Amino acid sequence: MILTLLPSSWKKTSMVLGEIALALAAGVWAYSIYPFHLQLLESTRVPFGGFYIDGLSATVSLTAILVGMLVLPASNRLKESSWQFDFALLLGVAGTIALSSSTNAFLIVAGWGLVAVSSYSMVSLAGDRGSLTGSIKYAFMSALSFQFLVVSIFLIISSTSDFKILTLGMILFLVALGFKGGIPPFHMWLPDVYGYSDPVPVSMLSSTMKLGALALAIRLLDLSALALPIAYGKILVILLVILSIGAMLVGNLGGLTQSEVQRMMAYSSIAHVGYMVMALAVFTASLIYGVPQAEYYALVGLLIYFASYALSKAGVFAFIKGAMHSSRLTLQSMEGLGSASPLLSGSLLVILLNLIGVPPLLGFWGKLFIFASAANQSITLFFIWGFPWFTLVAIANSALSVFYYIRVMRSIYLPGKATGNFKYLSPAILSSLGLIILGVLLPLLLSV
Repeated sequence: MILTLLPSSWKKTSMVLGEIALALAAGVWAYSIYPFHLQLLESTRVPFGGFYIDGLSATVSLTAILVGMLVLPASNRLKESSWQFDFALLLGVAGTIALSSSTNAFLIVAGWGLVAVSSYSMVSLAGDRGSLTGSIKYAFMSALSFQFLVVSIFLIISSTSDFKILTLGMILFLVALGFKGGIPPFHMWLPDVYGYSDPVPVSMLSSTMKLGALALAIRLLDLSALALPIAYGKILVILLVILSIGAMLVGNLGGLTQSEVQRMMAYSSIAHVGYMVMALAVFTASLIYGVPQAEYYALVGLLIYFASYALSKAGVFAFIKGAMHSSRLTLQSMEGLGSASPLLSGSLLVILLNLIGVPPLLGFWGKLFIFASAANQSITLFFIWGFPWFTLVAIANSALSVFYYIRVMRSIYLPGKATGNFKYLSPAILSSLGLIILGVLLPLLLSV
């Protein structure tokens, strides 16, 4: 709130204060989870029971804080040099923490609204025409998702022992999640908002602002899956499977058709949400079928994927901002960047390889755990004639994504005269380093 008292010209001061606030928040979380032996997911069997400090809330919160610290310095690239962007970013991180850490109905509604308002505020503050148009589209979709959220929470609270009402409430929540995360068929806004808005706010919007809603989905599914009869639980699993496969196909096929890099990465975001929803489907099915191993693999894979996805998207959109010398960054305009800035191009190469899932980068471990969880033979829903069809669909989509990521890699290292402003591109470099270090150390961290 101190930022609201600063003059508009004190941009660097507001950025420093924002970094201090985020660093303090990270310190509080580190103190809260020490000595780092946490349950992945605290029991949420009692509906709307409070605020949870567990592996889920710690991973999402620390990821949001870390990405916020990476993106905040890049806000100097915005046309409007004032404290409003920093203020909105901090509120968005706070809302993400609330959504990932609580099952209290009032905190859920407040956190969801806070993330929504801060998101379209950050987009609009870029000041250009594309960003203003994107903020209007995002505001409309946020209002729509908020209405579904409120109704779904009301139905879940009032369901008591009525399985039909609880199932309906969860279905409406998945609709709200679809609008928030850009999951087909609720993704209409995302390619335009992520594809044409200023890359600086998009680097925050695409990376962390949906993680709180996905974390909340885990808690609500954990709450409802065991309370529902198997027949009703399977309805939720089938819906999640449909949403997951739809997101993978729309995202990867859409990415193949794009020549503008930012819009290609927008469709890539849709595909990666599909993998995360796949983990939600397996997590729910494992609760219904009583398969603890699949539940563990799905949850661990999803937490790893949260961090991998957020770091990757923050880095890739920061790169796009620096490489843009006009209103659009095309594959052709990127030719020559490899020689113009070898370090930065190498960072983007690492990020793209991570999005593909190349070992030993962090994204590889996330996909490995998620795909392995769906290949558990105890969950018969994911098998046909002995073949793990759900896992095979995900692997095929992951292979499909290789084609448009390679197009970007190839363009960077082709000879050309590309130029860019690489002054504020530390997020791309730091993100790539984080993906390498975490990927190499992850086996050790999991064993501990």
